[in-house]
Amino acid sequence: MIGVTFSQGIFVYLVLWLALIAVLYLRSSRRRAKIHSSQVESHLFSCDRCHYAFLNKDQINLTRCPRCNAICIRRRVR
Repeated sequence: MIGVTFSQGIFVYLVLWLALIAVLYLRSSRRRAKIHSSQVESHLFSCDRCHYAFLNKDQINLTRCPRCNAICIRRRVR
C-alpha cells in the first residue's frame, strides 16, 4: 500500500481535476477551430435586388439568390 498523507491526497486530487479541465479546454478549442475552418471555405454572396446575404460552399463567382432568384456576384472581403 502506498502511504499518502491528507495534504498529498488533496494535491493529487486537484492536479487530476486541473488535468481534466485542460484536456476538455483543448478539446473544445480544437473543435472550435475545426468549425471555424469549415466556415471559411464558404463564400459570402449578397443580392443587389433584395439585399439578402447568404453563404455558398461552391467555388463559383455567380449564383442565384434563394429568395428572389436574381443572379448574385460574390463580393471580396477587403
